[in-house]
Amino acid sequence: MLKQMLEDCNVTSGCIKTPFQRHVYKMQNCVEVLGIETKSLQVENDQIVTGYIVDQSIFFKSLQCGQTNITFTDGVNKANVQVFVRPSGEIVVEVEPYLGDTEIVLVYYRTILADTAIAIDLKGALKHYLVTHQMMNNDDSIAEVHYRSMHPNVLKDSYAGNFILGCYADGREITNAEEYALANRLATLKFSKIVIQQQGVKKVIALKMLLTFMITDHVFVNNEEILDCLIEDTKEVKREQSHLVLV
Repeated sequence: MLKQMLEDCNVTSGCIKTPFQRHVYKMQNCVEVLGIETKSLQVENDQIVTGYIVDQSIFFKSLQCGQTNITFTDGVNKANVQVFVRPSGEIVVEVEPYLGDTEIVLVYYRTILADTAIAIDLKGALKHYLVTHQMMNNDDSIAEVHYRSMHPNVLKDSYAGNFILGCYADGREITNAEEYALANRLATLKFSKIVIQQQGVKKVIALKMLLTFMITDHVFVNNEEILDCLIEDTKEVKREQSHLVLV
């Protein structure tokens, strides 16, 4: 009898929910984050969250659990933000910035471990960009990356010279085995230093760069396929960007 009561107690305690508390989330109102400097915003469902602009900052306040979309505009162009309010009241945002004529770095997935798993090829995408812009040679390799993420839910700030995965759009953590959840998402990274290995010698690219990574949903087995697809996908991205101006 006592055992049954204890088991019932454990089941009941596991069902106790964290009470909803209103949270305030702050994000920068700048080109690095939104692709525009917004002048006005429109909340799709103002029962979920309210938003307002103060100087160079944008604030969201959670009202109840759920999700909604917010459209930002500078009067000509627009950016979109998905807002998730968790049961605790915590706010998670997913930014789809206005791209305009931004140069996009395409990221693909590649198979590893005899095709039993996939990995996101961020270093490969960055290397292709640096080789194309004659900042490193094709025989070189990237040893370290140091950056600050403008979209930390997609890719977090670098740690110990490595790329760090973000989370699901609704805020749940992503493990290495679940990294395909990053497919079709955008992240702008502000690089401060990139270390490359050139003929066994480490060299530093100290050029400060702001790069926008578009993570595709393509999975490739070898680099030759990726290089062929890069050309076609780059053309497609440019065609899509030409339609992003808000009429």
